[in-house]
Amino acid sequence: METDKELILSIKKIRETNNMDTMSFLKLLVKLDSKSAKKIIDKIQKGDKKVQKLSELLHMKKNRSDIDILNEIEQIREQNNKVWMDVVRMCFELDAVRARNIFFKIKEYDKKIQKLTKEISSNKDQ
Repeated sequence: METDKELILSIKKIRETNNMDTMSFLKLLVKLDSKSAKKIIDKIQKGDKKVQKLSELLHMKKNRSDIDILNEIEQIREQNNKVWMDVVRMCFELDAVRARNIFFKIKEYDKKIQKLTKEISSNKDQ
């Protein structure tokens, strides 16, 4: 049985690989429609910058509570996820076969993460 630390490292590795496959959607969109891709990349970068700024606030002296900052990060991530789903939709519209292959890989990584998170959540204190 793996320790919690080992499980967390396994999840991290899967997420990193999953993120590379998510980026495959963006790469596909750039190949198929670079003008639209550039607009979407700009939106993603703006959202990422906002999240980074708010994350930095969590480590500084501040007037806002951690919960307020986390709530704002959640709202920005929600908007950013919608932009990423726009990328996925456009890829499916432009080349459904390649998009479906990328989506399948992401689904498989999600299954692995679910299995590991279930295991770690059922572990007794070690």
